Amino acid sequence: MLPIPVPPHFRIIAHRGASAYAPENTHAAFSLTKRMGVTEVELDTQLTLDGTIALCHDGTLERYGHGPRVVEQMEWAELAELDMGSWFSPFLFGGERMITLDDLFATYSTDFTYHVEIKGKAPALPAAVHRCIGHHKLRDHCIVTSFSYDALVAMRELDQGIRLGWLVQEIDAEKIAKARAINLYQLCPIAKATSADVVAQAREAVSEVRAWGLQGETIRNHNAELIALIHRVLESGCDGMTINWPDWVRK
Repeated sequence: MLPIPVPPHFRIIAHRGASAYAPENTHAAFSLTKRMGVTEVELDTQLTLDGTIALCHDGTLERYGHGPRVVEQMEWAELAELDMGSWFSPFLFGGERMITLDDLFATYSTDFTYHVEIKGKAPALPAAVHRCIGHHKLRDHCIVTSFSYDALVAMRELDQGIRLGWLVQEIDAEKIAKARAINLYQLCPIAKATSADVVAQAREAVSEVRAWGLQGETIRNHNAELIALIHRVLESGCDGMTINWPDWVRK
């Protein structure tokens, strides 16, 4: 039965916004998240040639209908003109635009807790994200995440207290040691690799364990498999999860 109840402290994080229902990383997805009453969002950052932090998951624009152009090899004015909604639904979202991290923060301010993923490869991206968070005075509302341990190290060097989360396929002793070395706040394994033992081991080094991988790209028969993964994450004792269908769970 849906929605599935979760503990009061559990982080229900709308993955790229409510991205099962609206084009990911756009105002449409984030505004729908707010209307759902969900208070946490995950988003992907990349740095344009002219230093703007654009919200886009893929390194190229091909999946969105704009060919193999590389996001971090373009200027913001060019990206801002693109239709980022028609690939999802031309009737409902045709003309929806890409947005910037500055746009997102200015629009929603403290309405959300932001899980800001360092997605792009530009060496200057961690510092740019840190400046943007500071400019909007949202440090206490942000957790900065990445699959790149080096990006997290760079962020830690900039700020000894900001909350950091490392996205990993699975948690092992080496990752726990590396998490402890830079005082990570979260370890974030893929949902199918979670278990009570893994979560207990991770908590030796971090305050929270939150899962990812509850999304369309990784789930084929999503009704049955997604429900099973949600239950697996809850039974493992995780502190939260990113999910494209945030309305499938409730506190």
